Amino acid sequence: MPVVEPTSASVDDVRGEMLARRQALAADVVARSSAVVVERLRGLQELREARTIGAYLGVRGEVDPSALCDDEGLDVALPVTTPGEALRFVVPVGPLFDGPFGIRQPGDGREVPPDDLDVVLVPVVVADELGNRVGHGAGFYDRTFAHVRGADRARPLLIGLCHAFQVVPRLEARSWDVPLDLVVTEVGLVRPGR
Repeated sequence: MPVVEPTSASVDDVRGEMLARRQALAADVVARSSAVVVERLRGLQELREARTIGAYLGVRGEVDPSALCDDEGLDVALPVTTPGEALRFVVPVGPLFDGPFGIRQPGDGREVPPDDLDVVLVPVVVADELGNRVGHGAGFYDRTFAHVRGADRARPLLIGLCHAFQVVPRLEARSWDVPLDLVVTEVGLVRPGR
């Protein structure tokens, strides 16, 4: 795949192509990929040392890390979306409800400030080997973690999750993009800068 230029049209093109490929995946393929990715995550020292993580519930062919919600000793906070605002992360208590984008989210629970999360699992539409990421285009993760861009920080560690075909050699980073620290797919890990 060619390098993606930093224009909105080209980003929209690559986003549309990857979304179509991902949404065309059969449910059993997504389930197998998700299971492999979750096992890779469980094997990471960064996750084994984590106490509270931000995760998400996979939809429309996304790699789904929701199996981690059952892991003993790990608090999993799910994102709560409000259009135009940064994400809030909540460890759910009780049932989940449909959010503004049709994604289940907590209605009640313990809110965790984003900076108090050890690890954040980030859904990816396309990522590159340098940790650049294209999401769905609403800017929730970039807005929430903009303060860590270029900062020397210990946490939260941002781990992108996707299918292997969603990783390309290089994307042109835009000024507001927050890079990933690690990308995990069903075929392996991409550690930017290594």
